[in-house]
Amino acid sequence: MWQPKKILIPTDFSQNANEAMLYTHFFTKAFKSQCTLFHTITLFDYDPNNPSYNFSNLEEVYDTHEQIAADEIEMLYKQNSEIEFEKKIVRGVSPADEIINYAGENNYDLIIMGTHGRSGLSHFFVGSVTEKVIRHQPCPVMSVRFQKNAPVPRKFEKILVPVDFSNYSRKALEYAISIAAQNNAFLEIVHVIEEQIHPAYYVAGDVSILNMFPDLRERSTTALRELGDKHIPKGVGFSCHVKEGRAHTEIVDFAEDQDIDLIVMATHGLSGFEHFLMGSTTEKVLRKSKIPTLAVKVH
Repeated sequence: MWQPKKILIPTDFSQNANEAMLYTHFFTKAFKSQCTLFHTITLFDYDPNNPSYNFSNLEEVYDTHEQIAADEIEMLYKQNSEIEFEKKIVRGVSPADEIINYAGENNYDLIIMGTHGRSGLSHFFVGSVTEKVIRHQPCPVMSVRFQKNAPVPRKFEKILVPVDFSNYSRKALEYAISIAAQNNAFLEIVHVIEEQIHPAYYVAGDVSILNMFPDLRERSTTALRELGDKHIPKGVGFSCHVKEGRAHTEIVDFAEDQDIDLIVMATHGLSGFEHFLMGSTTEKVLRKSKIPTLAVKVH
């Protein structure tokens, strides 16, 4: 089973990044994980003509920003004294590239990061940064969207796993099982039958896959149950659901309706006619869902 012993927590010190960091509480308790706070100094806003930058050289600019970052990290230490963090401050041009390279070179098992940040000192976590890290991830990435006044769970009680029956989604299920087994969580396994079919079938005069295959819902439900019985160990509860519609919309709606605490998805799936769930669907879920999402890249 997956054991996330080393966790990288990129931060730009925004409220969203700080909330993402709070999710480390579960992993440090369940897996005895070691955590590293990671900050990249990128001088997006450096303007030599700005009178506030009275530095004789770029090195002084970096030094000043590093001191500010060190002070911010010290504040985070004090606010989260129950968790031990290592700290790493680096200089770079691309926050995403620095995160990807550092996590890969140092064999991290998990990256936890926010999906939005702030402008000014460290404009890191605009959506494109998180998405780039997810697309090129060296390890699974958990993305967290800030919600004002929303409580941060100390454990994941209900975990949603979208499944398209590919090896990719089965791999995501393995990660979800690892978390559930350490947490006594309940797994909700969902398969979405997309309404859209391949244009080659339009000549038949039927554009509904359920009209073409009337028993598809029943077959999908049976396949989900067999998948769960085969791979999910005793002691981990689960239920199976088959939905119809646009995959990312059904996933997001189900997660919110069922008070899901975590979504676990693969970042690649099938292609062509059977491209039901994954790939770009994962990115759409990441953009729309308010619920933390663990993206697992399967090679």
